[in-house]
Amino acid sequence: MASGRSSFPALRSRRLKNSSFRISAFNNRGNQEMIIDTHVHCTRPNFVRSRFLANNSRMAASLYNRVHKTNIKPEDYVNMVREKSDPDGSKLLAEMNDAGIDKSVIFQVDWAYGVTGEPRMRNQDQNKVLADYAKEHPGRFIPLCAIDPRRPDVIEQATVAIEEWGMRGFKLMPSAGFSASDRLCYPLYEKCADWKVPIVFHSGGLEFNWELSSPNSIASAAEDFPEVNMVMAHAGLESWEQCRLACAALPNCFMDLSIRQFDYMINPKKFYEWLRDLIDWSGAHKIFFASDRPLPTYYLPTKDWVKVFDDPQTDIEFTREERDLILGKAAAAVFDCK
Repeated sequence: MASGRSSFPALRSRRLKNSSFRISAFNNRGNQEMIIDTHVHCTRPNFVRSRFLANNSRMAASLYNRVHKTNIKPEDYVNMVREKSDPDGSKLLAEMNDAGIDKSVIFQVDWAYGVTGEPRMRNQDQNKVLADYAKEHPGRFIPLCAIDPRRPDVIEQATVAIEEWGMRGFKLMPSAGFSASDRLCYPLYEKCADWKVPIVFHSGGLEFNWELSSPNSIASAAEDFPEVNMVMAHAGLESWEQCRLACAALPNCFMDLSIRQFDYMINPKKFYEWLRDLIDWSGAHKIFFASDRPLPTYYLPTKDWVKVFDDPQTDIEFTREERDLILGKAAAAVFDCK
């Protein structure tokens, strides 16, 4: 992996260097690095149950109203999500092409075991759907297996996903009712070490059981499994300083910037100051571009979220190398993109 900046240089103002925006996912980019969206959900009506939608829609509608100064209701948000239903992945591919995104890391969330019960399409079957998406569109999708490590057959399901279906890692949701540092998770981590695949964790609050997804608990697991790359999704949300320190201190800890569209839309100036701080502490090689599609695309379309990093409109300087690392070069190493 390309080395990043020193972890603790003094913060200082930098002038922005001009850059051109990427036009297309595969054409006319010359020597520019690929763009990878490292946090994407594919949406189908039978993937989640009503309890999840009820909880998620309250949160999402509230955040939407903060960004757009509107007053939509939770049921309005549910209808918006239904419009994103994408049984064959074609809508996602169109959005990727429009934004100039080469690859997306795709996964679902296993709420079934700890929170909602199995949806109409079982969690294991959902994983197979995403594995099939990747096979149907070679080079575009990196599918991760979403699974709750408390499932009695977790190793069996994980083995099928990696060894038979060709999935490329795991998505774990501690908010479903466990801690990342709980020893019950360790058999799965041991297999990840054997397979040399990464794990993406939800980190920080939102949705259920806010207290269970502390970046510190993920960091503790990362200390015990230094050979397993662990990605803290959302840069820890409200616990971002824990995330920042973990990524600075532990070689196998990384962060993604999914759902941070909210921060940017509320205050772009403070967002760029925060991003500069993350880079100066942790290094751009520890930070991944991510959207968390579909929810945050209602705050800011994905193609505009790409521009926030590719052509930042700020007096704070971000070097071309830093921007390329965040947009995909860093993630390409962790997710083993050829």
